[in-house]
Amino acid sequence: MRGMMLLPDFDLPPKPYTSGLTKLQEFWFQPSFHGLEHIRQRPAMYVGNHTLYGMLDVPLMRAKLYNDHDVFLRMMVNRLYFDAPYLKNKIEADGGFVGTRELCQQAMEQGDSLLLFPGGGREVAKRDGEAYQLIWKERLGFVKMAAAHSYPIQPFASIGADDAYSILMDANDFQKMPLLKPLKNTKIWTKFLNHGDEIPPLSRGVGLSPVPRPEPFFFIFGESIDTSAYQNKTDDDEAMFELRDQVESAVQDLIDRGKAIRNEAPRPKYWRRLLNRL
Repeated sequence: MRGMMLLPDFDLPPKPYTSGLTKLQEFWFQPSFHGLEHIRQRPAMYVGNHTLYGMLDVPLMRAKLYNDHDVFLRMMVNRLYFDAPYLKNKIEADGGFVGTRELCQQAMEQGDSLLLFPGGGREVAKRDGEAYQLIWKERLGFVKMAAAHSYPIQPFASIGADDAYSILMDANDFQKMPLLKPLKNTKIWTKFLNHGDEIPPLSRGVGLSPVPRPEPFFFIFGESIDTSAYQNKTDDDEAMFELRDQVESAVQDLIDRGKAIRNEAPRPKYWRRLLNRL
């Protein structure tokens, strides 16, 4: 059909699903996983909190679930990343696709497990003081898609990545700068920065460097949420907000549980503690 978007062809990668970068991340962040008994080898929509910059923790979680639980998560990605041919090819080769309802429906019809973050780019471009906050606004699309296909929603939380950097300047600071005003009449402002909502913060990691601090990462999974009772209610926004609130509450509870697990974890080695103080 002319104009119809088609889900990119994709073959599952061989195991172990890892790379030199993933191995480096495993050494640096020492990830631990909790609640894995809730993971099932069935199609599901994995929904959680997006962390600062959104790139430190996701590869670790995807590798763990695929290598140890045979669950491969296909990522729904912001359309902006597909404007660069290199990024587009890399994302699609790794199972990702543009996060549209049309492609989401195709992925569900063929039984793919999906990974998405309702907070999107706004949650990635955190302001100072927004660590581990859920910024989902009024989004209902993800619960409507899950309910329409009776896809269980698997809530999870990621703790650690928001502490790997310290924000020096955020979107609020940048928008006060006179030099930024000319951008507001350009495509960069409207399309790439979402009217200033998704201006990435300027941060520091170890010392003043861009190297993230070696904070331990904790991934926490909760009980899956059955959406079948909402299958015929996708046009009822009140019902959809009820389901969305249930998912949001579950993710928030897992964030709180993850913080408690971190507080009770053994102290990191001295060199890690030293770097984390810099």
